[in-house]
Amino acid sequence: MKKSISSYTSVADLTKLMANAKRLGEDETYKQAFVRRCELEGVDYSDPMHRDFYQALAAYELTLEEKHGRKQAAGRTRQKLKNKGVEQCLIDWASSSQETSGFVALAERGLMELTAEHVVLKYADRFDPGVVAAAQRRLSNYQQG
Repeated sequence: MKKSISSYTSVADLTKLMANAKRLGEDETYKQAFVRRCELEGVDYSDPMHRDFYQALAAYELTLEEKHGRKQAAGRTRQKLKNKGVEQCLIDWASSSQETSGFVALAERGLMELTAEHVVLKYADRFDPGVVAAAQRRLSNYQQG
């Protein structure tokens, strides 16, 4: 019997699973392992919004790793996180006049649930209505475009 991807608790094991799935052309297994790996990055945060933010950040950094062929931190994002915090990162991403490269990379993979805009909508009561509207617009525009 095949091990359920949701039962994985090791980033290293998920990384191996992702590599094997990619090599074998098993796109759905790859996607599920990708999402689970991101989930593990947020497990240590008690605030659900922060947990979702760190999952989205992990997803973005994984797309950078795929693009560059090596582990790649989201340097500017991590700097902003250190200086301004989770909420301001989410506000800035959702309110930006252009979608971020992370948003595009995740949307192209069908992983809209791992975007900052999705996090803003999920916790809309914690944000200014203008920020929520901007996040909704971005998601709607991308899904229609």
